[in-house]
Amino acid sequence: MKLISKLCLTALILMFFFSCSSDDDSAPPIENENFLKVGNQEFELKSGSYGTDSLEEGLYAFGITLYDTNLNIVDGEPTPEDNIVNGISFGIYTDNSTKPDLGEYIFTGASNPGEDSLAAALILSNINVENQTGQTIEIEVGILEIVENENEYVLNFTGVDEEDNEISMNY
Repeated sequence: MKLISKLCLTALILMFFFSCSSDDDSAPPIENENFLKVGNQEFELKSGSYGTDSLEEGLYAFGITLYDTNLNIVDGEPTPEDNIVNGISFGIYTDNSTKPDLGEYIFTGASNPGEDSLAAALILSNINVENQTGQTIEIEVGILEIVENENEYVLNFTGVDEEDNEISMNY
């Protein structure tokens, strides 16, 4: 009987000890849904710009650039709030004149991309808006996935840049 009492008391003490651990008192970290990760650097993506152009009959180009700063419209042009910006830029070719279709766009660095392809992809690194200095780093290979979630487009990208950094992005 003494053994059972000791076991019950030990189990009760252990249960109390583990349930009062400080690990469960802290809130879990809030992960940003809009991010760009290049190697070991991570940026919160706050805004973007979007443009379109007709290339040839039946083929349209959509340019999407996402920034780690907010944009203001000044004289009809998107202008970053911060002087130094980081981000990612994509050029998408598609046959849809109104918007890129949902699905995957593969970038292989081909010089003549075709329909429904990712024509260009660049990392914008420490771009100084005032004097146009900084670095644009070419992405060598990657996949951009466009999905729809509650009537909003969600962009996911994974790839590798010319400096062999792994890149991941969600916006």
